[in-house]
Amino acid sequence: MGGTRFEIPEGFRLRILTVSGKVFVTGEERSDGEIDPGREAHYSDKEHAVEFKSRSNSLRIRVPIGMNVSVGTVSGDVTLDGGLGTVKVSTVSSKVRVGRTSGDADIRSISGDIVVVDCGGRCRATSKSGSIALGHVAGAVKAHTMSGSVEIGTAGQDEVEIKTISGRIEVKVDHGRSPKARLKSLSGRCRCEIEPGADFEIRASSLSGSIEVQER
Repeated sequence: MGGTRFEIPEGFRLRILTVSGKVFVTGEERSDGEIDPGREAHYSDKEHAVEFKSRSNSLRIRVPIGMNVSVGTVSGDVTLDGGLGTVKVSTVSSKVRVGRTSGDADIRSISGDIVVVDCGGRCRATSKSGSIALGHVAGAVKAHTMSGSVEIGTAGQDEVEIKTISGRIEVKVDHGRSPKARLKSLSGRCRCEIEPGADFEIRASSLSGSIEVQER
């Protein structure tokens, strides 16, 4: 059975609220949206949002490329792919994977791992016990976790701030960019393999994990 198509008013974003169902959102060449399994869309003119809610059912939604998306869930994993705009995800224990975004990404989880492949704007990622992997970020980066590892790829155009307690930190910088690196770890090794400069700043701290800065 196919999904149900829904209209997307100009300037509206997609908002999804679930408890335990998985969420899959894909951006593609189209002007409307499609959701499977089918359900009624709710429109909020005040917040300029098309909204869907679910308790335990997984949702697969297709929207136009570049659409802004926000997701709130408790335990259902979240996958956003296909070239979206600005994305926001808030979850308790879900794993979150974001493909490519043309705008900012703001991902917050308590215990789930976070992966962002390619962020075209700023990126903020926080998780208390999950690992964080940001493949490449065009803008500023803020990544905070307690016990997970952190891997960041940056264009070197804006500041990078990373904090962890026991996880390893690795930062890879685009070729030709020279950072002012401020690295601090109480018991782990700190190493920057790039000639220092003033193109942008990296602030990274860990209590027991190693910190490394390398060229991509």
